[in-house]
Amino acid sequence: MAAPHPGPRTEGELLQALPPSNAPGVFPRRVLSAEERVIYETRPGLAGLRWGPVVVLVLLDLLFLYVSIELVTNILGWVLVALITLGLVYIFLQWKSTAYALTDRRVLRVSGFRQSRFTDALYDQIQNLRLVPGAAGGIRFDATPPHSPTGVLGQAKYAKSISWSALSHPEQVYDFVQSAFALHAHQNIDAKHRADLLARVTANRIPCEYCGTLVSLVTIDYEAPKCPSCGAPLVRGGA
Repeated sequence: MAAPHPGPRTEGELLQALPPSNAPGVFPRRVLSAEERVIYETRPGLAGLRWGPVVVLVLLDLLFLYVSIELVTNILGWVLVALITLGLVYIFLQWKSTAYALTDRRVLRVSGFRQSRFTDALYDQIQNLRLVPGAAGGIRFDATPPHSPTGVLGQAKYAKSISWSALSHPEQVYDFVQSAFALHAHQNIDAKHRADLLARVTANRIPCEYCGTLVSLVTIDYEAPKCPSCGAPLVRGGA
């Protein structure tokens, strides 16, 4: 898990600080699990993702288009224009199929023409995150799979990373992600405290199946076990 970061106490507070690069609807919902909620989603910047090839191809396309217009009989020029244009379309489709998302439990990335390449990691799998500088930079999440109970799978061997490249406003996204991790950690602590409190409250007690009263084991008459609140029999299934 990433280093502790002071942040919001509720998801509502977290969503008040959504980065301006948030683009609702760009991440495919079909890859989400039941009841999983998208908190932040976006696409990379086209120029940042493939700025070098895009600039070169556009310049070549304009050059061959100019030559082809000037020399109407230059069939090769028109062929080159068509091929370069197809290259630009290819880059555009790659960009359009790439999307990033932060849900209430996972970090995700999809890419590929049919968004067939999918990478994800649970919050608790994230060991480190860092800003990557540059136009094609963004955020890199270093993650490991959950610890194997058999100890057979070495985490170092199976470590992976998820890159959110060419992000708009990467610093704001970085701060937002840290806040989401902090909220998740806070909620986990609260859940543990509630579980510990419940365990203490119910220690040496059984619930009445009829009224729900917790009955102390030391007060039960085992000859005729009854609930002191409603008088219903305390059956074994209530334990």
